[in-house]
Amino acid sequence: EGQDLGITLRASEIPILPEALQFASMGLFPAGAYNNKEFRSCMVDFGSEVDSILADLLFDPQTSGGLLISVSSTHAEALLEDLHSHGIKDASMIGEVLPGPPGKIVVV
Repeated sequence: EGQDLGITLRASEIPILPEALQFASMGLFPAGAYNNKEFRSCMVDFGSEVDSILADLLFDPQTSGGLLISVSSTHAEALLEDLHSHGIKDASMIGEVLPGPPGKIVVV
């Protein structure tokens, strides 16, 4: 926000706990997810191929220890290999920072 940069995320690459999808498909979301969606939906564009349940789940404030790291693309592969070698098997490259659209997160 407030930058000339945008972020593109690949929904299929985002690690999601199977149980989270199960509960989400039953409509079980914490209240904070609805608040986040209301507050931030103007900043997020979802591609038509992104499942609506997954889209809603991405606004869930519970991360279960999740961490997003942004590094230069020249260092991304080495970092990913290092994380994997240290036992963080769920680490993955889920997207990239791009020149635009400014201030937007695009989920494809």
